[in-house]
Amino acid sequence: MLDELDRNGYVVIEGALDGPRLARLSSVVDAVWRSECPGGCELHRLAFVGLDTAFVELVDHPLTLPLVTAALGWNIYLYHCHLDIHPPGPVVIPPVWRWHQDGGRQNVELPSPRPRLSVKIGYFLTDVSDADCGAMWLIPGSHFQDTLARPRDGGVRPSGALPLLVRAGTAVVLDRRLWHARGENVSQMTRKALFYAYTHRWIQPRDDLELDESFLDGLDPVRRQLLGAATGAIGRWIPTQADVPLRTRATH
Repeated sequence: MLDELDRNGYVVIEGALDGPRLARLSSVVDAVWRSECPGGCELHRLAFVGLDTAFVELVDHPLTLPLVTAALGWNIYLYHCHLDIHPPGPVVIPPVWRWHQDGGRQNVELPSPRPRLSVKIGYFLTDVSDADCGAMWLIPGSHFQDTLARPRDGGVRPSGALPLLVRAGTAVVLDRRLWHARGENVSQMTRKALFYAYTHRWIQPRDDLELDESFLDGLDPVRRQLLGAATGAIGRWIPTQADVPLRTRATH
C-alpha cells in the first residue's frame, strides 16, 4: 500500500468500517447534523473528533494508521479533521472550481518540489456509487506536480481527473499534495464522510481540538499522542518515549 500511495497519491481500503461501527458512526454523525444544522443544511464541521468517543476511536484505526506511519513515521499527530455532510442540491452554473492540494500556506511558502508533510484519511459513511453523488474527484499521480491548470473552456474536469466511487465503510488514504476536489451532489442521496489528517508533531495544528487534559488523561497513550498531548515543546522535536508511545507500536 505504501508503494501505491507513493505512486498514485492515494490508496482505497474497502471495508475499513464494519457494519456495527458504520452504524454507530452514522448515528453519531446524524446527531451532530441535527444539532448544528436543524434545517438539514450542508455541514463542514472542523475539529469534530472530541464530540463523541466513536470519533476518537478512529484516530488509531488499525487498518489505516500503519499506512500513515509508514509514510510519515511515528512522530505524528492529528492536526486537522473535518466532518462533511453534503445533501442533494441543484446543478451549479457556472460550475465551481474546487481543485486544491491540502496544506494552505505550505503550498505557497515552500520551494518546489514540495514535501509530503501530511496524510489524510477519509472514511465514507454513505455509498458514493456515481459521480453525481458529490464524489471526490482526483488525478492519480498529481502529487508530483505543484500547479494545476484549469481547462481553457472554463470547465472543472482537468485532464486525468477521475471520480472516486466507493461503498459505505471505505477508507481512502491521501497524500496531501494530491490534487482533488469535491463534485456537486445532484443525486437523491446525502453524502457523509469523516476526514482525519496527520502530520509531524513539529508542525502547528490546523484546528483547535479543544480537548482538555482530563479528557486526554483517560485515553490510551497512543491516542493521547495522536490527539496532541506532549510533555513540552522540545518533545515535539526531540521526542522521548513518553512523548511518542506510537514509536513502540509502529516498530513491531
